Amino acid sequence: MKQGKPNGFVRAFVQVTGFVPTRIFLRPKLYYMNKESQGKKLPKPCILMSNHKSLMDFVLYMNIFPFRTLRFLIAEVMFNKGKMFSKFLFSIGGILVNRDTRDFSFVGESLKVLDKGGTIGIFPEGRLPVNGQPWPFKPSVVFIALRTDAPIVPMYTDGAYSFKKRARVMIGEKIYIRDYCKEENPSPEEITRLTQLLEDKTNELRLELERRVETENGKK
Repeated sequence: MKQGKPNGFVRAFVQVTGFVPTRIFLRPKLYYMNKESQGKKLPKPCILMSNHKSLMDFVLYMNIFPFRTLRFLIAEVMFNKGKMFSKFLFSIGGILVNRDTRDFSFVGESLKVLDKGGTIGIFPEGRLPVNGQPWPFKPSVVFIALRTDAPIVPMYTDGAYSFKKRARVMIGEKIYIRDYCKEENPSPEEITRLTQLLEDKTNELRLELERRVETENGKK
């Protein structure tokens, strides 16, 4: 399956018609790792990197950043749910990642988006948790960041998607992967180290979010 093209009209329609219902359902609450140094707007270009709790994660970030066109990397399993749904995913900006083949067209598509000042959304775990256990990060985000020098904006969502709870998101400070890279042409070992570094920074966001929520609950 080849990469498809986004449709601005379809995407705008989905965001406009879905904004209020999803805002009511999700009621997202944002936290910042360093509020003094972080703006509420995403830099251009940038890579939005987040843990992956649910398929609702896509909806959450589209709702939080309604004025940005987020081009999410989406696994082939979603595109295999039918031609119409596949066309819909491409229309709203989805970038196909085929994990069953050695097709790296998603990297080239991501580079094109970032070169034009756009935003790529990546869930480095690559799939949803099993029995509550997340998967290790995959290196795709490192490869793309190294090729473009685009900053990575790490985020963590608690995945609390229900009318009874608020979806909480911790947003970290920008990461320039070259600041942590020792090699001009990183070896496989260096790529592994950088991938683990990004996973560790995401876990730091989780711990900080849990700490702040616990503090809030203690004040009630």
